[in-house]
Amino acid sequence: MVAKRKYKRKQPVKRKTTFSMKSYWAPTPNKMRKIGDSLLGIFSITSMSSMIMDNKTLAITSLIIGVVGKVLSNFFTEEPVYIQEGETQSD
Repeated sequence: MVAKRKYKRKQPVKRKTTFSMKSYWAPTPNKMRKIGDSLLGIFSITSMSSMIMDNKTLAITSLIIGVVGKVLSNFFTEEPVYIQEGETQSD
Protein backbone atom coordinates (compact mmCIF):
# COMPACT_ATOMS: atom_id res chain seq x y z
CA MET A 1 0.00 0.00 0.00
CA VAL A 2 1.20 3.44 -0.90
CA ALA A 3 0.47 6.26 1.51
CA LYS A 4 -1.33 9.22 0.01
CA ARG A 5 0.36 12.54 0.45
CA LYS A 6 -1.63 15.54 1.46
CA TYR A 7 -0.62 18.61 -0.49
CA LYS A 8 -1.16 22.07 0.86
CA ARG A 9 -3.30 24.26 -1.25
CA LYS A 10 -1.29 27.00 -2.90
CA GLN A 11 -2.21 30.52 -1.99
CA PRO A 12 -3.62 32.55 -4.87
CA VAL A 13 -1.00 34.80 -6.41
CA LYS A 14 -1.82 38.32 -7.42
CA ARG A 15 0.35 39.87 -10.12
CA LYS A 16 1.49 43.49 -10.12
CA THR A 17 2.66 45.28 -13.26
CA THR A 18 5.93 47.16 -12.72
CA PHE A 19 8.20 49.31 -14.87
CA SER A 20 11.97 49.05 -14.43
CA MET A 21 15.14 49.01 -16.50
CA LYS A 22 16.05 45.55 -15.17
CA SER A 23 12.93 43.98 -16.65
CA TYR A 24 13.75 44.61 -20.33
CA TRP A 25 14.52 40.93 -20.99
CA ALA A 26 11.71 39.63 -18.75
CA PRO A 27 8.42 38.53 -20.36
CA THR A 28 6.19 41.47 -21.24
CA PRO A 29 2.52 41.31 -20.14
CA ASN A 30 0.07 40.74 -23.00
CA LYS A 31 -1.70 44.05 -22.43
CA MET A 32 1.52 46.07 -22.69
CA ARG A 33 2.69 44.09 -25.71
CA LYS A 34 -0.59 44.84 -27.51
CA ILE A 35 -0.32 48.54 -26.66
CA GLY A 36 3.29 48.70 -27.91
CA ASP A 37 2.48 46.85 -31.14
CA SER A 38 -0.53 49.09 -31.74
CA LEU A 39 1.56 52.22 -31.24
CA LEU A 40 4.17 51.00 -33.69
CA GLY A 41 1.55 50.02 -36.28
CA ILE A 42 -0.45 53.25 -36.07
CA PHE A 43 2.58 55.52 -36.19
CA SER A 44 4.17 53.51 -39.01
CA ILE A 45 1.05 53.98 -41.14
CA THR A 46 1.01 57.68 -40.23
CA SER A 47 4.68 57.94 -41.17
CA MET A 48 4.13 56.24 -44.52
CA SER A 49 1.19 58.46 -45.44
CA SER A 50 3.21 61.53 -44.39
CA MET A 51 6.06 60.46 -46.67
CA ILE A 52 3.64 60.11 -49.57
CA MET A 53 2.26 63.61 -48.89
CA ASP A 54 5.86 64.89 -48.71
CA ASN A 55 5.67 66.02 -45.08
CA LYS A 56 9.07 64.85 -43.81
CA THR A 57 8.91 66.33 -40.31
CA LEU A 58 5.63 64.58 -39.49
CA ALA A 59 6.94 61.33 -41.01
CA ILE A 60 10.14 61.32 -38.94
CA THR A 61 8.35 62.42 -35.75
CA SER A 62 5.63 59.77 -36.00
CA LEU A 63 8.15 57.02 -36.76
CA ILE A 64 10.28 57.98 -33.74
CA ILE A 65 7.22 58.06 -31.44
CA GLY A 66 6.15 54.60 -32.62
CA VAL A 67 9.55 53.02 -32.12
CA VAL A 68 10.07 54.64 -28.71
CA GLY A 69 6.60 53.49 -27.61
CA LYS A 70 7.36 49.92 -28.67
CA VAL A 71 10.73 49.89 -26.88
CA LEU A 72 9.24 51.39 -23.70
CA SER A 73 6.60 48.65 -23.60
CA ASN A 74 9.41 46.10 -23.16
CA PHE A 75 10.32 47.60 -19.77
CA PHE A 76 7.03 46.45 -18.21
CA THR A 77 6.82 43.12 -16.40
CA GLU A 78 4.50 41.34 -14.01
CA GLU A 79 5.78 40.41 -10.57
CA PRO A 80 3.92 38.05 -8.25
CA VAL A 81 2.56 39.37 -4.98
CA TYR A 82 2.21 36.55 -2.49
CA ILE A 83 -0.61 36.52 0.01
CA GLN A 84 0.35 35.72 3.60
CA GLU A 85 -1.72 33.33 5.68
CA GLY A 86 -4.61 35.09 7.32
CA GLU A 87 -4.71 37.94 4.78
CA THR A 88 -7.47 38.32 2.26
CA GLN A 89 -6.99 39.03 -1.38
CA SER A 90 -8.18 42.58 -2.11
CA ASP A 91 -8.45 44.08 -5.58
